[in-house]
Amino acid sequence: MRHHNLSGWLALLAGVGLFSTVEVVSKVIGTRVLPFQIVFIRFFITGVILLGLALPALRRRTDTLTWRDCGVFALNGAIGVALSLSLFHLAILVFAKAASCAVVFSANPVFVMLFARFINSEPWNARKWMALILGIAGVFCFAWESGAFNTKSLAGLGIMVLSALFFALSICISRRVIAKYGVFLLMGASALAGSLMVLPFAWVSVAHHGLGGMVSAWAPVLYIALAGTALAYPLYYYGLSRGTAFQASMPFFLKPVLASLLAFLFLGEHINGFMILGSLLILSGLVITVFYHLQSRA
Repeated sequence: MRHHNLSGWLALLAGVGLFSTVEVVSKVIGTRVLPFQIVFIRFFITGVILLGLALPALRRRTDTLTWRDCGVFALNGAIGVALSLSLFHLAILVFAKAASCAVVFSANPVFVMLFARFINSEPWNARKWMALILGIAGVFCFAWESGAFNTKSLAGLGIMVLSALFFALSICISRRVIAKYGVFLLMGASALAGSLMVLPFAWVSVAHHGLGGMVSAWAPVLYIALAGTALAYPLYYYGLSRGTAFQASMPFFLKPVLASLLAFLFLGEHINGFMILGSLLILSGLVITVFYHLQSRA
């Protein structure tokens, strides 16, 4: 049992680690590929790959999928892909720094904790609140990433908070049904549904701006589609299937740490004492969650 718990946590950390590269690579892409375009490419490719991997298990199912099942996939795709990730990529264009994007999006555990009480019947307790407070305090330290509190990106802040909220709702919905469908079918069908919902908007943006930017940025776009989505999401969903929605959301507090490090290495964005303190607080909150989970399931 402990081995399964550990494998779940490692999968979550690997998935969130890959997620954390998306902001940095998206900054490299810039406005060459617009939000609806990149969301469609990411999740259409992911949907096709994961549904292909789901086919063997799908053929072994004794029950057939119903319209209700399709509705679950459509709902999850609408919330977790069409809404959340479109807003996510829009916010990346608004924020000046890749690390700032990761800071705000990493607040989604707060929303998960609220939603999971009602969607997944996960109770609140002192340990959760302590881990949450440490994570929030750590994220707040990253608001001083420029050396002074930055209030210039309020539009980006609002957009990214909405993105985090919808993503948290998708996490809770997925945790509720993942045992029924499995990782590949649930994520594959949701990704494909979400990508088709944004297709008309992606088509309009291509009609207005052409394909030149997409052609010039094909390599980073392909990286985001394959590593940042098609590989990252199954890892994350596997970890989600091994624990609670709250536990699966806590590694998102690591995104500012990882994104800041990557932005420092590849984009030349600086790291200061506030960011180091924030990283220590975030890691402390994560240790509380991981340790308690491993001990309770031993």
